[in-house]
Amino acid sequence: MLSALNRLSVERLVKFVEKRIIKKQIASAPFRDDTLEGVRMNRITKDGQSNPRGKTVRVDKGPGGLPILRISNEHAESSIFTYGAHIASFKPKGADEMLFISPYSKFEEGQPIRGGIPICFPWFGKHETREDLQLHGLVRTKIWDVVGTATEADGSTTVVLSTHDDEYSRSIWPHRFSIQLTVFIAKELTMILEVKNIDDKPFTFGEAFHTYFSVGDLEQCNIIGLDGLQAIDRMKSDTVYVQSGDVKVSGAFTRVYRDAGKHVTLADPVASRSIRMEQDRLRHVVVWNPGEHAAMNNAEILEAYKDFLCVEHANFLDAAIDLNPGETHRCKLVLSVLSD
Repeated sequence: MLSALNRLSVERLVKFVEKRIIKKQIASAPFRDDTLEGVRMNRITKDGQSNPRGKTVRVDKGPGGLPILRISNEHAESSIFTYGAHIASFKPKGADEMLFISPYSKFEEGQPIRGGIPICFPWFGKHETREDLQLHGLVRTKIWDVVGTATEADGSTTVVLSTHDDEYSRSIWPHRFSIQLTVFIAKELTMILEVKNIDDKPFTFGEAFHTYFSVGDLEQCNIIGLDGLQAIDRMKSDTVYVQSGDVKVSGAFTRVYRDAGKHVTLADPVASRSIRMEQDRLRHVVVWNPGEHAAMNNAEILEAYKDFLCVEHANFLDAAIDLNPGETHRCKLVLSVLSD
């Protein structure tokens, strides 16, 4: 299953990732705290317990043997796969899990993880010209490098992951790029995505945080903050209309809300909470759930469609990003839980 990753065994692969972390931390001046020692000490143990010295990041074997970073600090717990730089969970102290991971997800090389927060790049949705390519780009199925980790003075944790173009990506999307995801795990979850054009010519790309939220009752949820926006109903031949009031989801639902504001809130009365989303430099919001019929025909979802709602922040369509050589584009998304 992991043969393409330098044909390493699962155990050797995890050690390889640990060495990557250590090597990158030595070279990365901003990550100045005790995490180098912490990563060395937080070796995988059979019982899976965290290091008694209290370091906040450890490397573990996740489902399918994929390397995963497990973060635990005084504010929250989180887990991040190096595969796709995929945030799989975020649980603030005293609160329930924010994110949804499908119990039917395939955790194997070449297959995206279903749920959590997939990073979409350099396209979002279907490829414009090739039906044979996976949805949402090229980086969801790459092993990312761990640039560094840090425990901050306020007790929060910073994790930085990165990847770049390679021969395979250039065979599909002929551009040289580097992309970095910085994650801050505190009372809220903050993500900063940076794309740099390291080519000698301009390129245009799409990007998104494709967030799967865990919900108590899908049909009782309201999405607040999209009232009055122009919307595109993908389930009705891209019919364009103006949203009136809060958004409620019923049945198969795929809608794009253009030029959304800074804040959107998912109100989940059954779970007795609201989730606040605050974005910077992400223009559109996509709300998606497959509905019963499509879900029951998707082996990765099935009846679990009732347990999640995707509220995705994206730059695509008319909001795709043009980037000149040497330029960097940054976008930011902050997620926080509000108790009702």
